[in-house]
Amino acid sequence: MGEAGQLEEEVDEFVGKKTDKSYRLLEEMLTKLLLELDSIETGGQDAVRQARKESVHRIQAILEKLERKGL
Repeated sequence: MGEAGQLEEEVDEFVGKKTDKSYRLLEEMLTKLLLELDSIETGGQDAVRQARKESVHRIQAILEKLERKGL
């Protein structure tokens, strides 16, 4: 989640449009993190499942913030 925090800072500083290269890069990096989280097997462990779920929600919120800024 350290990478997500760094990307969130970049999203906070982002000024531009959806067509900007920096927007597409941020969107791609955040999507990549979601895919990495999706590949994590929980092995039936509730703590792992909950941590993954919280991480996914956080990244989705960052993506939504980026989308709002790109309008």
